[in-house]
Amino acid sequence: MAEKATRLTTPSTTVVDAGLKVASSSTRTARPVRLRVGVVGLDLPVRATGVAADGSMELPDTVRRAGWYRYSALPGSTVGSTVLAAHVDTRAEGLGPFARLAELDRGDRIEITDRSGDDHRYRVAVVRRITRTALPVEKLFDRDGSHRLVLITCGGAYDARNGYRDNVVVLAEPDP
Repeated sequence: MAEKATRLTTPSTTVVDAGLKVASSSTRTARPVRLRVGVVGLDLPVRATGVAADGSMELPDTVRRAGWYRYSALPGSTVGSTVLAAHVDTRAEGLGPFARLAELDRGDRIEITDRSGDDHRYRVAVVRRITRTALPVEKLFDRDGSHRLVLITCGGAYDARNGYRDNVVVLAEPDP
């Protein structure tokens, strides 16, 4: 006896792409190329970075350059965090300019120049030292919230086996 075939219908669902997206080519010229924080004498070139092999944010291999997480917002965007990070030091180079982030105070100015030559100004809202294992990555790398600048480096006690215990995090708001 032959069985009667039953036709199944698939309910309609919304598909959302959760993949990492790089800014469109029309906005690539707005990527950051220089970071300046006059009050602490920080002036560094910036290069685009991605994801390191261990899943963390990739960083330039020198203290003399900051990395812009290319999956984060562009400077001057209306939403999301623009994330820049750099090594606090290296064995070969010693302390770098990002070591001075901990000296910033609320209201200090930060300036980013983008590839097209436009300057984007921010004011420090918060400077925090956060235990590395408790770093709220999902909040700092937010792509949907209000626009802000996030600067990250290492800080706190250093252990040769585990590295730095903490991260120094600067949150800054646009300064129109």
